[in-house]
Amino acid sequence: MSASEPWWGDIAFNLLQRRSWAFGERKVFIQRLPHEWNIWNIGTETEIETEGLSTLICGESDVQEQLDDARLSRYLQASTTDHIRVLPALADRSIVARPSVPLRLLGGEHARIYVSTPLWFRAFALPTQLSLLDVPFWPPSDSWFGPSTREGEMCYAKYTDARLQLNLLAQRPHRAITPISIHNKQQETLLIERLNVPVPLLSLYKHSERGLWTEAVTVTREENDDRVELHLEKEAPSEVPGAHLVAGPRIASEQGTLVRSLSSLFA
Repeated sequence: MSASEPWWGDIAFNLLQRRSWAFGERKVFIQRLPHEWNIWNIGTETEIETEGLSTLICGESDVQEQLDDARLSRYLQASTTDHIRVLPALADRSIVARPSVPLRLLGGEHARIYVSTPLWFRAFALPTQLSLLDVPFWPPSDSWFGPSTREGEMCYAKYTDARLQLNLLAQRPHRAITPISIHNKQQETLLIERLNVPVPLLSLYKHSERGLWTEAVTVTREENDDRVELHLEKEAPSEVPGAHLVAGPRIASEQGTLVRSLSSLFA
């Protein structure tokens, strides 16, 4: 599989074959045995993101030295199949996006912000689709988001930004882009220093030229209420016409519109 092809999908494995996914210092090795899958997940301690992501087939002599000191995980199956399913996924918690400079949305105005968030690597055994692996390509930091230590939620806050111009947001194979439209119907200015993006509720779409995206999110601050409405679209955003669905949300929600407190989304 070349670097230009998608690194996910139903990946073929011959018996005893080992494949690897390498992204910077993050490497995942998966090997098929008759009755088990062996997985080595070699993490990274650096906080510097790299650009390239490739999928390689590795022989025993190419990788054994790397695996000697790596932790092995063994997943038993009565009889392994000749494919596993590998998918990109959004984070399993909300992501805190922080603009490089705080934004102030004037009263009665609206704006569309583009946020890039890190992806996870997921692997499933077939035909059961039971999870073998669910790890981030780059480990994000834990961050508490809320008005106090008692009210709020644990999120991730790392390697993300918020841009007003899409062309300023780099397209990277280990990240997905979420368009967020913010409507401030109140007369007072809305200060945005941090933005809580509920990525576990979002789906993932692939565009042939523009990479991975989620559906658009619309946040409306009502005129006489400190609560905000959070509306999730049901399809790929208008910026990527023709994009196809890659993965559904981690947390399914039948409601397209959610009501939240102002402090649960903005800080």
